[in-house]
Amino acid sequence: MSYSPPVLEMDNKKGVAFVTSKSKMKMKKAMTIASFLLPGLILYAVFMLYPMIDAFRYSFFNWDGASPTMNYVGLENYAQLTKDDIFLRSLGHNLLWVVLSLALMVVPTLVLAVLISRVKKGKMFFRAGFYLPSVLSLAVVGVLWSKIYDPMMGPINVFLKAIGLESLAKNWLGEPLFVIPALVIASTWAFYGLYLILFLAGLQSIDYSLYEAADIDGAGPLSKFWNITIPSLRNTLNVVISMVIIHALKGFALIWIMTQGGPFYMSEVVSTYVYKAAFSMNKVSYATAGSVVLGIIVIGFTIGFNYYRERTD
Repeated sequence: MSYSPPVLEMDNKKGVAFVTSKSKMKMKKAMTIASFLLPGLILYAVFMLYPMIDAFRYSFFNWDGASPTMNYVGLENYAQLTKDDIFLRSLGHNLLWVVLSLALMVVPTLVLAVLISRVKKGKMFFRAGFYLPSVLSLAVVGVLWSKIYDPMMGPINVFLKAIGLESLAKNWLGEPLFVIPALVIASTWAFYGLYLILFLAGLQSIDYSLYEAADIDGAGPLSKFWNITIPSLRNTLNVVISMVIIHALKGFALIWIMTQGGPFYMSEVVSTYVYKAAFSMNKVSYATAGSVVLGIIVIGFTIGFNYYRERTD
């Protein structure tokens, strides 16, 4: 039996060199990844995380936004929100906005996407035409639909009067019963192009052989839509539904441009009420507490919806 310690020592050195080289490669790879992620993370931390944390801190004080001192009040702002009828009403309007948005955006947009996907000529024209409203600024959309809903010269009332249905002409943005549905319709017109594109992209990924097999089995259009199209678009539907609900909860610009929460707070949502409380009533801490509540609702929904989606998948 021979013994050769120089060989063992050489093998150990090679092993150490290999481990060291591998560690250097991992470190270099990690530094490369960090160099790409770090600028974005810094911007996100400065402009997103820090304001969110600071807003949460402000919600525990009584501050008007200008005074050099802030009085600590603990959870008093949150307690007042539970007793604030306007805040609770605005939260209810947000939930109503969610329901109406889901009803007007998801299924109609999906049906429209299916119809466009079956067009043989001019498909690009229809895609571009229906997507065009999504390119417009919400300020432009708000002004445009304010003119459409004008009670005197708006095309809706002018048309109703022209065909003898003057009794159906309304002050669409001035009557409490119609103001939120009118705003939701304007919002739907502004955003449905985005969801239409998502559905069209999802439809292109469906295996066409499934429809051919269904045709052989004698399935009709409704049966194919329900049993093939909808199950195949499950992930796209989840994304669209999530986006619609989050947008409905966060909506501000269109409402502020068209009604500013009126008439008589009947179109007030949490975001507009928070804006008024902060910049009109100088209740910055109170408004911050309201925005924190809204943020918790949005984040809670997002986490819950994603958890439900992963479990069902």
